[in-house]
Amino acid sequence: MKIHTSASDSSPLTRSASVRVNKTTKCAACQKTVYPLEKLVVGEHTYHKNCFACSHCSTKLNLWNYASLHGKIYCKPHYNQLFKAKGNYDEGFGHRPHKELPSADDVPSNRTRRA
Repeated sequence: MKIHTSASDSSPLTRSASVRVNKTTKCAACQKTVYPLEKLVVGEHTYHKNCFACSHCSTKLNLWNYASLHGKIYCKPHYNQLFKAKGNYDEGFGHRPHKELPSADDVPSNRTRRA
């Protein structure tokens, strides 16, 4: 803020101030505005402290007990459980099938041909 005053200057008091407009931050989970006292920043995402929860069981999490994959947040037990269920990240979390299912033409037949 600038203030110009002068005893010899007969002009009125001149003030100029800059106003900084803060960009509103939205919660990655609920899409509502996050205010500084309730803000939790994880990577590139911002959450309300109460919205930072496991995608599988809704347990409230903190920066020390979470894992994330494909933009979803998990508690460590469910992250491990879902990973171990299929043996790979993408299949365990439902993003991609581990193997393509064979078609009927690819499956060998157990029947023997009789002439």
